[in-house]
Amino acid sequence: MSQLLTSKVSRKWTIRMVVIATVLIAFGLWGLWDAVRVYPARGALAAEWLEFQYLEEFSRSRPPLDTRAGVADPASERERLSRLMQEKGQLPPVDEALARWLDALKLIGKADGPRATAIPRDDFRGGDGSAVTDARARLDFLRAKFTTATGERVTAPSPLSPWDIPVQWLIMALGVGIGGYVALLIFRVKSRTFRFDPESHTLTLPSGGTIAPGDIEDFDKRKWHKFYVSVLLKKDHATLGGQSVELDLLRYEPVEAWVLEMEKAAFPDRAAEADAAANGKPAESQ
Repeated sequence: MSQLLTSKVSRKWTIRMVVIATVLIAFGLWGLWDAVRVYPARGALAAEWLEFQYLEEFSRSRPPLDTRAGVADPASERERLSRLMQEKGQLPPVDEALARWLDALKLIGKADGPRATAIPRDDFRGGDGSAVTDARARLDFLRAKFTTATGERVTAPSPLSPWDIPVQWLIMALGVGIGGYVALLIFRVKSRTFRFDPESHTLTLPSGGTIAPGDIEDFDKRKWHKFYVSVLLKKDHATLGGQSVELDLLRYEPVEAWVLEMEKAAFPDRAAEADAAANGKPAESQ
């Protein structure tokens, strides 16, 4: 008995799949970084700018600027502002500025407790402005941060939209999810092996079943251009009788060549006609 030949996974297909998986996972991790660091940081800066606008408006509309400017329960305060808006149709300037500030904090998940709004507080951002001792000191800090040396205000930071952070989480889920699936597909494909006996032209499937030329009813090549072929088995096959076994010709090499050898062995007349057509001569009658 001749030595069995063993299939291998196509190098070209493997490289392509590795590149696809790497790009998708990297894209997903980029979305994760944006979701947990970049966009929250941008949103925190925008909220800080709106806090600056609110404290300035409070100092003008409701002096003196003191601990009353702080918000101990931002969730309840947002509800109050929402009801007031429904009743009046508009908000006083100081409440409008407060609503914008609280809405910006909600987008980054910081409007459910006092750490971002109470006075005094230890601000969640950390850094030089983390210790908010009183409203006047906070306003002075923000004025210095958002005012140039010549006394002009800097351009307002770009605010977040409600969809910015959720979209980044979606990108993360799709990128890592699909990329992970492709990576698992690579390992799954590599775990499967075909074997071929060149003497008897018998193909051993990854499942352990065998297909010899005498077992074949026909070959369905309608998907040959997509690198698939279906082997239709005779009903008297020991384990796969009457079934159609689809073979992947792209991922596994040299299964395509083995299939052609099996076809020649199973249907010699068909092979002779094909050879004659290739040579431009009519096939001899049998």
